Amino acid sequence: MHVKVKVNAGAQSESVRQLSDGSYQVRTRAPATRGKANRRVLELLADHLGLHPSEIEIVAGHTSPIKHMRLRRQKRELR
Repeated sequence: MHVKVKVNAGAQSESVRQLSDGSYQVRTRAPATRGKANRRVLELLADHLGLHPSEIEIVAGHTSPIKHMRLRRQKRELR
C-alpha cells in the first residue's frame, strides 16, 4: 500500500492526521536537515498506524515536504 504524506518539519508540536483525500499530514519538531525529520516522520506515522518504523519506506520525496511512502504491511487499525 502506498500513501502520500505532507511533512511540516520544524513545527512547534508533533501530530499526524489523515486528510480527506486519504493522504496524511505529519508535523514534527525535528529539523529538515541530515534526515532528522524523515526519521521522525517514520516514527510518528508508524505509531499512528500501529506499525513498526521498519515497515514504512520513503519511496519518493526524500528531500521534499511531499513524500510517497510504501507500507510493507497492512495497517492494523486507523486512529
